[in-house]
Amino acid sequence: MKIGFEFDDKYKQIEIHICNSEKTKEVIGLRELLEDILDKRVTVHKNQEAKTLPTHEIIRIFSENKKVFLRTLDDTYEVRDRLYSLEEKLDNRSFVRISNSEIVNISQIEKLDMSYSGTIKMCMKNGDTTFVSRRYVSRIKEVLSREGQ
Repeated sequence: MKIGFEFDDKYKQIEIHICNSEKTKEVIGLRELLEDILDKRVTVHKNQEAKTLPTHEIIRIFSENKKVFLRTLDDTYEVRDRLYSLEEKLDNRSFVRISNSEIVNISQIEKLDMSYSGTIKMCMKNGDTTFVSRRYVSRIKEVLSREGQ
């Protein structure tokens, strides 16, 4: 198998080309795997309308007043799934639970403030701030050290 990369400003989004002399099970499996990884979506609701959002647009998912909400750069939506269900669906390389009531997109973390005793204040790229509960501090440190490698 040959894998190549090309970086050019002409590309506005990621393009993946799979080339082979025939359509084999391996080629079909690769396509399905890539689609599954790259095109995960979550159904959200707002103003009596439902739509699906790609997971890379999610900044954070949190529960409040027994409802689950999802924040993107542009808006806040209600999600009808439970947090534990969303946690199972989302890629654990991109999303991490930071408390019993919140999951964040790792790539959307702008900075961490560890000056608080026993907890971490997390500042997101959209300006939201949230806190990592004590129970999840070691997990966050582990995930972030893995990301830094």
